[in-house]
Amino acid sequence: MGPHPDKEAVSLLRRRDPRGFDLAYAAYASRVRAFLLRLSGRPDVADDLLQHAFLRLAERGPELRADSDLRSWLFTVARNAYLDQARAAGGGRDDRALEAFASPASHVEARLLLGDVERALSCLRIEDRELLLLVGVEGFDPAQVAGMLGIEPATLRQRLARARARLLATLERLPGAAGRPKKAMP
Repeated sequence: MGPHPDKEAVSLLRRRDPRGFDLAYAAYASRVRAFLLRLSGRPDVADDLLQHAFLRLAERGPELRADSDLRSWLFTVARNAYLDQARAAGGGRDDRALEAFASPASHVEARLLLGDVERALSCLRIEDRELLLLVGVEGFDPAQVAGMLGIEPATLRQRLARARARLLATLERLPGAAGRPKKAMP
C-alpha cells in the first residue's frame, strides 16, 4: 500500500503549521460542501457548516493522530454539524438549491435522470440520504462509513441495501420518471 494520502497535511496540522490547513481545504472543501448542500438543500447552510467543519479542523488539527484520515474526519464533523443544525431547525429543505447545484449534463436524458435522482434523494429520510451520498457520491468504502457512524460494517451494509431499495422505490413513484429508463443506484 502506498503512503497515506493525508500524511503531509496531518503532519503539518499536528505542528500547527497553517500549510496543513491549506492542503486539507484544497483537497476536501468542495467535496464536503457538495455533500452538505445535498443534505441540506441550502447553499447558505452548506457554507456555514463547511466553515464549522474547517474551524473544527483548525482547532483540533494538533490533536489528530499521525495516521488520521482527513477525508473521513471532515465528513464526520460536517455530518454531525448538519444533524445538530437540522435537529435545532426542524430539518427544512429548499430543493430549488439542488436544481441550481446539479451540474449540466451534455445529454438531455442524463440531465432528466440526474434531476430524478436528486428529487428522489430529497424525499428520503436523512439517514438514507447520507448513506447514499457518502458511499455513492463521495466514494467512501462502506467500512469507512460504518466507522464514521459508529456502527458495525454488517449493519451498514444492511442499511445501505435498504436505502438503495427505498431510493429505487421513490424513483419509480416520481411523476414523469416512469417513462425514463432506470439506472443502477449508487
